[in-house]
Amino acid sequence: MKVTSSLMDKQDLLITENTTLKLRVAEYEKVNAINQALKEEIQEAEVQDGITDRAEDGLGDNKFKELRNEWKQELEEEKVKFSEVVRREIQENTKVAVIEVIKEKEDLVQDAVDKKRRFDL
Repeated sequence: MKVTSSLMDKQDLLITENTTLKLRVAEYEKVNAINQALKEEIQEAEVQDGITDRAEDGLGDNKFKELRNEWKQELEEEKVKFSEVVRREIQENTKVAVIEVIKEKEDLVQDAVDKKRRFDL
């Protein structure tokens, strides 16, 4: 009964942590969406104002595209890194919970063995 209760407590803890992580991911996704919208607005303004015009700023279309692609690559790398961090955090929390449950089961088995020995005497 204690094992079941302990497992349920661990499960509740993991569910809470998972929910917290999901909320963090959602928050980062919102920030990313805002960043994307701002980027598009800036690009629109640059085109409208002629900022990307080769004659005005010396940046050719190729250089602008290169810079834009670098920026996109950096954003993608940040997403991957964040996803990896969240994945590792979930794995670590799961490992810790499993180890704790195993230790508790070992303790319960040892208690049962000790009681049986005392009963047999």
